[in-house]
Amino acid sequence: MFELFWLPAIAALLSAGAVLILRPLATRGGLLDHPGGRKRHEGSTPLVGGVAILIAVWVSTAMFVRGYDHYTPLYIGLTLLALVGLFDDLNGIPPLSKLAFQFTAAILMTSWGEVYLHSLGDLLNKRDVILYAWGIPLTLLAVLAVVNAINMTDGMDGLAGGLSFIVFGWFAWLANDIGNPGAYRICLLVCGAIAGFLLFNMPSPLRRRLVFLGDAGSLLLGYGISWFAVELSQKEYNPAGHVPPAVMLWVVGLILIDLLAVVLRRAIQGKNPLAADRTHLHHLLLRAGLNSKQAVWFLLIGNFLLGLIGVIAWKQGVPESILFVAFLLLTGIHLLIMQRAWVVIRWIRRLRSR
Repeated sequence: MFELFWLPAIAALLSAGAVLILRPLATRGGLLDHPGGRKRHEGSTPLVGGVAILIAVWVSTAMFVRGYDHYTPLYIGLTLLALVGLFDDLNGIPPLSKLAFQFTAAILMTSWGEVYLHSLGDLLNKRDVILYAWGIPLTLLAVLAVVNAINMTDGMDGLAGGLSFIVFGWFAWLANDIGNPGAYRICLLVCGAIAGFLLFNMPSPLRRRLVFLGDAGSLLLGYGISWFAVELSQKEYNPAGHVPPAVMLWVVGLILIDLLAVVLRRAIQGKNPLAADRTHLHHLLLRAGLNSKQAVWFLLIGNFLLGLIGVIAWKQGVPESILFVAFLLLTGIHLLIMQRAWVVIRWIRRLRSR
């Protein structure tokens, strides 16, 4: 019980304390997000959330996690991407250069940490789909996809941090369920660190000291999600049992669904799949009439429910193949709805402009 409550609580205090210390330093040093263009917030806002989370995770791990040296590549990768994101927030980094650093962190995970996909699970309802030589390349691609997916969701206060909090919360539950104490403790600490940041990013008494996650935060959270989604879903790292990979699709949930839908839609339209725009699900919800707070809570609750569906289905013995096909169908339905919704919105705009 100590771990469940006090580990995240201490990490949250460390994160909140780091925000209070870093916020004035960021203001003086120019680490600010200014409104303009696609950014419609009011006033310049410090981009210190990611650095605060990283500090809290490092310090709390040094305090409470012992004997898990195989997570060293995880922490090096988190730090590398946080520094890259911090530099990007300060001065800007060309997209290809940022992608190269993400790729380097992914290599740290697969080659140093030796955490990569060995199997996709029993997707065909016959036997596990073993990847053999394709395991590492597919893992590298998955890491890049998830890291950029989190970065893409960082468009409204509380969204990227809240989604990551829910995902790491499910990871902690699953790690404890399958008997992986190292992953359980680290995921609890990450949850606490995110919660400390969210005190300054979502409605709370500390909201007047608003801070943003920044690229430093979105990149490191995406990397952490990638690591534990792979580790917890592979039997090679969990001798006592593992979570089927198909369940991880549901746990990560809307982060993946929105990424797949946006990339496919842009590819169909002949656009750059990684280009920034305002065609994500949270943008659609805003245009549909929800305010930012309602849209964020809609997505957070939705992502929690998707994870709940995946976990309950697994525990009730639903075949992995059905979970996988159901997730693909859900993604396809989402893509069709989004495509038609944007057509309607563009049609309404044209009528209003006449």
